[in-house]
Amino acid sequence: MATAQTLTPVIDQVIALFNRQAMDLPDGFFDRQTQFLLNGAPFETLLGQPPADPLVLMLTRGPAGYRFMSKALQHALIQATVERGDIVAADSGLLSTELWLSGTLRGTGEALNAVVAVTLKLGASGTVESAEARVGRADLDKLRAARLEP
Repeated sequence: MATAQTLTPVIDQVIALFNRQAMDLPDGFFDRQTQFLLNGAPFETLLGQPPADPLVLMLTRGPAGYRFMSKALQHALIQATVERGDIVAADSGLLSTELWLSGTLRGTGEALNAVVAVTLKLGASGTVESAEARVGRADLDKLRAARLEP
């Protein structure tokens, strides 16, 4: 089974790719069913469409779900960058860390420096089964508003 020690370089690779605005991902990090959650709500429930719709699931799960979220952040934040804190592992296959998301909000030019608590649940194969991000309401509202800017 994957551990914090074996996954740290892969997580760092995902962060480096995000910071370069690349949409690539390390092979096998997410599988097609990886679920993404934002403040406890699955992405598929946030799109305003039936969450079981096959198109919604295709857009919100696995590597496509990661890319969907990344593109939204990179649009909302000019020069979006992420840094991470220590990765903590629990016996139950959970990894957690804090990320520092920063950039300039589109539309307002305001700097955003948000702390994002991330929890990864690992499957038996070592891929990420689910990834949950927790963001403060004020920062999330700013990101949502900036995402709507042309």
